[in-house]
Amino acid sequence: MAQALSSGRCPIFMLRACARQMSKSFEYLIVGGGNAAGYACRELAAQGVAAGKVGIVTAETVPPYERPALTKAYLHPPTAKVRARLPGFHTCVGGGGDRQTSEWYAEKGISFVQGRATAVDLAAKTVAVGEDTCAYDKLILATGARPLRVSQFGVKGDDLKNVFYIREEPEAAALVQALEALGGAGKAVIVGGGYIGLECAAALVGWGVETTMVFPEANCMPRLFNAELGKWLEDEYTARGVKILKGDLVTEFLSEGEAVSGVRLKSGQTLPCNVAVVGVGASPNVEFCSGLTMDKGGFAVDPLMKTSDPSVFAIGDVCAFPSAYGGTSRCEHVDHARKSAKQAVMAAMGLSPEPYKYLPYFYSRVFEYSDAPIVFNFFGDESGECQVCTRGEKSIGAIWAKDGKVMGALLMGSPGPTADDQAKLRELVAAQPAAVDAATVFAAAKL
Repeated sequence: MAQALSSGRCPIFMLRACARQMSKSFEYLIVGGGNAAGYACRELAAQGVAAGKVGIVTAETVPPYERPALTKAYLHPPTAKVRARLPGFHTCVGGGGDRQTSEWYAEKGISFVQGRATAVDLAAKTVAVGEDTCAYDKLILATGARPLRVSQFGVKGDDLKNVFYIREEPEAAALVQALEALGGAGKAVIVGGGYIGLECAAALVGWGVETTMVFPEANCMPRLFNAELGKWLEDEYTARGVKILKGDLVTEFLSEGEAVSGVRLKSGQTLPCNVAVVGVGASPNVEFCSGLTMDKGGFAVDPLMKTSDPSVFAIGDVCAFPSAYGGTSRCEHVDHARKSAKQAVMAAMGLSPEPYKYLPYFYSRVFEYSDAPIVFNFFGDESGECQVCTRGEKSIGAIWAKDGKVMGALLMGSPGPTADDQAKLRELVAAQPAAVDAATVFAAAKL
């Protein structure tokens, strides 16, 4: 991440080349304004697509940005050396590319259609954006996912002031304002023990806020971590001042006036708080487009990211693609968003890319504002038996073994694996060596 230190904005209203027109036609139309859309534009520009041929439909008021920063460096406390702010973390700085501000899109002749896509007419090859319509030759669906709201499960009060779901930059900005108002004091409750919960808890405790995580599972990151890995990370969080309540659920957000004042748990316990952040999963944004084959909640695609309609491609969170491990997979992570975007653009342009053979890659970096950051890198498939090995006082590793082979591997530590370690970990998993004990596997890979 570049040191994104400017607080300026890059409004795209200046670029609304087809706003409020009854119809506009694009050779390549991208629906969605998140990571995947930004990287699709990067590839279209790299392939030399002429000005005026690319359009982006987005409801956000700024060009695509590196969304993972919202729960990491954007929330860093005021004492941090790096605090992400737009325009500093527009795509594609996270992938080593240009910082694609409004000026970048204007230079490339890429037009923005401001608004939310409400329908796709596959036969007519048009997309409705409010009262407007845009026609396309090739359509790339990149609408990402939205946070699951706990009110869907009967939890009351998640619409109170200072209860936050972090998906877009204005939401993260509002959380920062709430933290500033607390002046280095107050209490926070984090609902959820996955990526969002862990990243937000790590950031908020750095503000001097008394931070408590609440989640129903037996350990954090339950979709990936076993009990031993979860305990290692939970112990690190506890040592840094984060309180953790496992095996319990928030059933209601309590209020004083219009603002949250606490949470009530299923166990009957109540926790006072001035702010609450909810991160309990996400749901792909697919409802606007009917008529395509669906799988795992997303649009089914082939190895070229092509949907059941040959003119329509899907990328990022909303596509279910053939997995290298059999069946199909839908992946909500930035690495896949970037790579699937490039694949879809090349296929849409008729460049015949090699079939998509994605090696799943998940990572997180937390407490980066401190002198003791924690980083984990995971490659591969998490099915099979998880075998854990300690790697010194501040590091741990694991492999996932199935049918006698290593299918996945993880390194986690403080300060965490190096870039060289990451490359070796990728090579290890890609090779699928014999699954002897984890320590032996890592030693053979010189890790």
